[in-house]
Amino acid sequence: MKFGEYLRKNLTSEWSSQYIQYEDMKEILYEFQSKAPLINEINQNLIRQQYFTDADQEFFQFCEKELTKINTFFAEKLAESLLRFDFLKNEFEYIEGNSEDRHLTVINKLYKSDQSDLNFSNENNKMKLRESISKIRLKRFQKHEHIKLNDLKLGLSEFYLMLIILKNYQTLNFNGFCKILKKHDKLFETNRGYQWRMLYIANAPFYKSIRVDELINEVETFYTNKLANGNRSRAMERLRVPPLEEKHSSIVTFRLGISLGMILILIPLLILLTLLIYNNKSSKEIDWRAGLHLYRSSFLIIFHMILFGINVYGWSINGVNHILIFEIDPRNHLTYEQILEISTFLMVLWLISLNLFFLLFYYNIYPFIQPLCLTILLILILINPLKIFYKNSRYWFLKKLFRVFIAPYYRVDFVDFWLADQFCSLEIIFFDLEYFICFYVSENNLISSQSIHSSVCNGSSQIILQSFFQFFPSWFRFAQCIRRYYSTKEKFPHLVNAGKYLSTLFVIITNALRRFNNFDYHQNKYENPFLYLWILTSLISSIYKLIWDIKMDWGFFQNNSNENKYLRQQIIYEKKFYYYIAILINFFFRFIWIINIFIHFNSLFGEYSDITGFSFAFIEIVRRFIWNYFRLENEHLNNCGQFRAVRDISIRPTHNFNQNNLQQTQNDNTIITINNEIPMTTMNHEQNLTNYSLIRRKTNAEEFIDEINNLLINNIN
Repeated sequence: MKFGEYLRKNLTSEWSSQYIQYEDMKEILYEFQSKAPLINEINQNLIRQQYFTDADQEFFQFCEKELTKINTFFAEKLAESLLRFDFLKNEFEYIEGNSEDRHLTVINKLYKSDQSDLNFSNENNKMKLRESISKIRLKRFQKHEHIKLNDLKLGLSEFYLMLIILKNYQTLNFNGFCKILKKHDKLFETNRGYQWRMLYIANAPFYKSIRVDELINEVETFYTNKLANGNRSRAMERLRVPPLEEKHSSIVTFRLGISLGMILILIPLLILLTLLIYNNKSSKEIDWRAGLHLYRSSFLIIFHMILFGINVYGWSINGVNHILIFEIDPRNHLTYEQILEISTFLMVLWLISLNLFFLLFYYNIYPFIQPLCLTILLILILINPLKIFYKNSRYWFLKKLFRVFIAPYYRVDFVDFWLADQFCSLEIIFFDLEYFICFYVSENNLISSQSIHSSVCNGSSQIILQSFFQFFPSWFRFAQCIRRYYSTKEKFPHLVNAGKYLSTLFVIITNALRRFNNFDYHQNKYENPFLYLWILTSLISSIYKLIWDIKMDWGFFQNNSNENKYLRQQIIYEKKFYYYIAILINFFFRFIWIINIFIHFNSLFGEYSDITGFSFAFIEIVRRFIWNYFRLENEHLNNCGQFRAVRDISIRPTHNFNQNNLQQTQNDNTIITINNEIPMTTMNHEQNLTNYSLIRRKTNAEEFIDEINNLLINNIN
């Protein structure tokens, strides 16, 4: 593997601009070489050597600029690491040193409060009740202390990961300089690159410093002695850092290949089976409407999972840190291959079930049992407690799912809002929920080959139930926006965003009213007043969503977009036309519902409204697939949703502090704000980290900053 590709795969994407610009330096060298005069005569050799000498002046100026950038960034990150480690140690000392005293204080307070509250004549009963209450409250307090200690362990684990990344930063940049200077000497036929490396790189602070290695050892020792009772193997298991490059598992790739092969076999088999039944005049006609309603939602969910796996692949190869944005454990998470493995396996199950459905229909053997069995199987795979099918990831998903369902009673993280937005594109599964429930309410549907819809779920009751279930996705997001406003007190963007989902709720209501009155105006559909109200609300909602997609979610049409016309200042994906195509596709797909107006007045197409509904749902999932790419890109670059508050993300210099948060305290204590880079899990005992400020006494960390600055100045001089 060439070093340029190796560097791209192993660098930390948030710091990409802070690494050596290896490819640019290589292009400079090749450009100089291509323009070098050829040697035809003896005196031309001197001209060629002079040309390379002049080229060296420009090239080494570029190298010096890169070296200064790397030294400065490394010094800032190292100084920040020292501050953070001091903070974590102080946090542990506070928890350990005050734990016993606070336990006694709590017991005394509980005893006094309980004694004043009780008014029983029997002193023995009073004492027993006091002891019981005190024990319960003390257990709660100890549980709170345990949670704080676990938070500290997580903070140290994340800090250790950052140190490994910083060590990797040192190694990659040193190897980059060695490779490019070696290439320089080979192309220019000189040893000046080697001399420059020995003079500058060998003495560079970013390479010469061993403080990162010392910090790594200190963290390992501290965790072993203080938090793992001297058990080093247990400590290293918690601190374990995964490969910084995503590793491919051969067994996962093999299973993925098997699933894809089975899909390629089952799809032609399904087509042949359908044609066989259609051409066989003696067989019963398939109840395709019932089959479509019972199977389309599960298909769309699985198809959406496949597209999400492709999303993860695209984010990974382009450096969009979805692991950080979703706050996934970097030590244990699903790769895109594993996601595709799961989703393609589920697609195999779906195709097998559908093939059996047609086969059982052909032989008239209870065909409608198949969709029910498939649904139960999918639910069991999701919730089963066995350590199969990536249990940790399944339960992580269920936890996030629960948080979406209980909005607005829980704070909203990025993954909560993102997951609820995915549901907004899967609105059809909530619509079909009414059909699925009502279909199997009738026991005859399990033993019949023709669907019998429950009388309870017909007419107005059916419309009410469908509209009720359709409310859920938009309600989840509306409630989340209200919760975000409650947490931040910011009317914009949260209340404005809530209005977007409120407009969708109005569309559902007006559509329900239109359907209610269709029978009254079946002879002249133009006279239905709710038809025009539905069109108006749909138009307003679509415009609202389109503007929000492009301007807020994707961050396009910025005033400072410079050469990225109509986009934003920074873009990640390679081709600009991807962005313009995405804007056009999003515009078209947002207004594709207009076809429904034509279907409403055309009875011929109205016969196939179920198929068109499925087609629109399929298109919406494709639109969401495209939306995901640019939404996470914008979050990665700009933290536009203001969700990010954990782990190391900022590439801004740590000395760029917010002056409003700087305060001088007694004995030269200082408050230093580190650009939202202190983990939420390491909140101090005063719970006063609203701006994630680090409160500490001036120690060797600040002295080391001065030492690094002196090294930088001496190196530049």
